[in-house]
Amino acid sequence: MFLRFLLAHNPGLIDYGTFLLEHGLIEPDTYVLDLDGIEDNARRLRDFSVKHGLRLYFMAKQLGRNPEVARRVLAAGEASNEKPEGGFTGMVAVDFREARLLHSAGLPVRHLGHLCQVPRAAWDTALDMKPDVITLYSLEKAEELSEAAQKRKVTQDILLRIHDEGDIFYQGQEAGFPLKTLGETLDAIEKLKGIRLAGLTSFPCFLYHEDQGKALPTPNAHTLQRGAAMLRERGIPYLQINMPSCNSPATMPVATELGATHLEPGHSLTGTNPDNLSENDPLTPALLYMSEVSHHFEGRSSCFGGGHYRRSRLRYALVKSSSGYEETEAHAPDPEAIDYHLQLSGLFPPGSPVCMSFRTQIFVTRSQVALVEGLSQSRPTLLGIWDSGGNPRRNLK
Repeated sequence: MFLRFLLAHNPGLIDYGTFLLEHGLIEPDTYVLDLDGIEDNARRLRDFSVKHGLRLYFMAKQLGRNPEVARRVLAAGEASNEKPEGGFTGMVAVDFREARLLHSAGLPVRHLGHLCQVPRAAWDTALDMKPDVITLYSLEKAEELSEAAQKRKVTQDILLRIHDEGDIFYQGQEAGFPLKTLGETLDAIEKLKGIRLAGLTSFPCFLYHEDQGKALPTPNAHTLQRGAAMLRERGIPYLQINMPSCNSPATMPVATELGATHLEPGHSLTGTNPDNLSENDPLTPALLYMSEVSHHFEGRSSCFGGGHYRRSRLRYALVKSSSGYEETEAHAPDPEAIDYHLQLSGLFPPGSPVCMSFRTQIFVTRSQVALVEGLSQSRPTLLGIWDSGGNPRRNLK
């Protein structure tokens, strides 16, 4: 889906990724990320967020929980004293292992508990991170956090995940407080010491509609609107209405109209939100997946896999030959299959570099991640290699 867009707007990343593979500096099944492009995107997201009065948490899972990428994003897109109403203020961690990795790298973990709750035995460690907010799905978890906070004599701000009839859930992410019982939930929360209600969240709040070429708010976003109104009626001074999913320049004004205060961009940092493809002034595409032709089978070429994500929208690949690049169709495996290989239409010599760009979640792959800087000055340098979970494999500086 994004390959032609990358070729049109950042062809140097394709050339340099191919160079790295051909010279054995990276392996097949490696994501190559353009740090210059990511930093530029972070600055632009900051500027858009300031314009619309939104604070941003960076969601790093899509990029392999990479601490170096996170440091660059926060430095380039941080909120300033002059314009404190927008910009990146820290990280959101979607599960506790991610939170621990980011925190151990010295990164500010500002939002915990969404999309996965904090385990019972990890509350002390969570409170050590001093997050802005922790999202809760149940009164049982609220009681656990209340007990841990009271022992430490602190008060922790919380968000409640809410839902209503007709809201959307991805499988494995079903959770939250029903909107129809929110009043009773608030009564129960107010009785617990050590925690303080700071707002509401849900997921997903925006989804891309290919037939319209843009991301639109889901019923979940409107549920948050109704929930925020209930908080106002009770006189609760909420601080956050957090609307994650498909957060981009295109969705920021809509999010503001719906009452959002916080967003959590991820794909926008690499320009791989689908709505970026139709923008007049798009974010820089900054993600490339490199592989290599392995073998042939029944009239097709197979290249090394390991990095495919089932909702990738993979369609095309570029295969490098002595005469240049040739575009061909790329065929993703069935969702229930392990992506040992990806198939390409046509027969290409084994060893040929294969370039792709698609929507991904690097943290659930087996891939490696190569970070490149200096590409915007035509002086690209390989900074190092990390695994898909953000752990360094090879640092070249």
